[in-house]
Amino acid sequence: MSRTVAAFAAALALLQPAAPHAASTPAAQVLHARGLGALVVGMPLDKARRIPGIALEPQGPPPVPADYCTYFAGRLDGKPFRLRVMEDRVNRIELNAAGFRTRSGIAVGDSLEQVKRTYGKALVVEPHHYLWRQGFVLMVLGPYRIEGSDYGMAFVTSPEKGVTEIRAGPYEEIRQSEGCQ
Repeated sequence: MSRTVAAFAAALALLQPAAPHAASTPAAQVLHARGLGALVVGMPLDKARRIPGIALEPQGPPPVPADYCTYFAGRLDGKPFRLRVMEDRVNRIELNAAGFRTRSGIAVGDSLEQVKRTYGKALVVEPHHYLWRQGFVLMVLGPYRIEGSDYGMAFVTSPEKGVTEIRAGPYEEIRQSEGCQ
């Protein structure tokens, strides 16, 4: 296998969902471009609720009509995350507390410099849509083409706090600063 093919295969492996494991395994707690362990963006909400070790609670009132956007607070082995659900499917996964890492090792709380060192030229830096005067920057990794769709990870950062949020999912969805529009 050529060096280029091997490097591409290794990079692609970092973006694929982890194999279904028990929630307590390290692979189940890794954020990737398609989701968090076995929790995959695009899966039906009822299937996400049946993943062992994951607890989901609705946040706020149910959407009206039912095919609109809503959020769920999630826990995996006691660690918090959020799901954005649209039309009863997982639309994006958001981390805004310590506890999970990306396959490259980045977590909420890491410095902006650490993200830049880790991802290098793969990053695109964009000003935050609303907080640009306060120095916040949205860093988007991707897009990556997986099964016909573009996926990636976005790192919302601040010079003072470093990474304050990480989003995984479809490229256009993770670029949005809004929760449910």
